[in-house]
Amino acid sequence: MPNTRWMVAALLLVGCGGADLPEGWEDAEAIEGLTQSECTASAYDETVKEALLATAERGAVRLEYRAAHFRCEQEVEGFVRRAGGRVDVLVQPADMDPGAVAGCDCRYDVGMAIEGLSEGTVNVALYRRWDNLNEPNDPEKVGSTEVQIP
Repeated sequence: MPNTRWMVAALLLVGCGGADLPEGWEDAEAIEGLTQSECTASAYDETVKEALLATAERGAVRLEYRAAHFRCEQEVEGFVRRAGGRVDVLVQPADMDPGAVAGCDCRYDVGMAIEGLSEGTVNVALYRRWDNLNEPNDPEKVGSTEVQIP
């Protein structure tokens, strides 16, 4: 009988690889508690634009990424990198190498909170990246804003 504990450990190691992050984002932290709405609009409606809304809270900033453009039925995840008074956020598909994709794109509303921020001015920038079926696939800046953390 094979050593099942060893086989389970090997499977866990294979399945726990790091996130597929672009150059410069390797040390970014995963954002816990990110929310994603159902599809809110067609991505082909040119009157709808992606937008960043930021609200300062005590020791945190709440971000709303409105009209995020991704494939239909595509789950997303977020990552944050911090440096000084700067917070950069990247939202990208959870599966960067999908085997099959929907034949449409959607707009989603994505919400998240970045906690553990010090009191003072913080510059927040939001980036979006699509899955690896797109080339090039560098992060694109959606928007940026400055917030005052109480």
